[in-house]
Amino acid sequence: MTTERPISEKKAMKNKLIKNFIELVIWLALLRMCYSYIQSHPAEKISFFSGYKVIYQQTEIFFHNIFGKNWDVLKQKYNLESYYQAMITLSEEKPCVNPEMINDLHSTYQALQNEPKSSLEYALPYYINKQYEFDTELKKECDTSDYIHDVDESLDNQTEEE
Repeated sequence: MTTERPISEKKAMKNKLIKNFIELVIWLALLRMCYSYIQSHPAEKISFFSGYKVIYQQTEIFFHNIFGKNWDVLKQKYNLESYYQAMITLSEEKPCVNPEMINDLHSTYQALQNEPKSSLEYALPYYINKQYEFDTELKKECDTSDYIHDVDESLDNQTEEE
């Protein structure tokens, strides 16, 4: 024996299904708009994805500290990576920056990321010197101190999010 639902109940369920489908379409459209906004604004993209990265980095630093490894060097590496990432993002937005300089920034950033943890203590001074060279050259190319101020502000914003 099957019991049929009354017509009014079927109609109510159909209306609810239609309402839910319309809401789904609206939410998907809003989600798509948010995604396109994030893709077209590099600073938003960095802030969105940096949360997961920071959690991983802090966990790794914590375990390095527990096992007696040199966690300070690892923390310094992650801070340098953040600084390089901010420099790259802001350099790509500035019209006064030479494209060759941006390529150099990218390659140095990639080399820093790929640097083995065992050699960090000896390699970090090189990357710190490169950072100062890039800062000096970018300040000279853009003929303003606003660039360095923007990088520092970007890093402060990332620190506040952590």
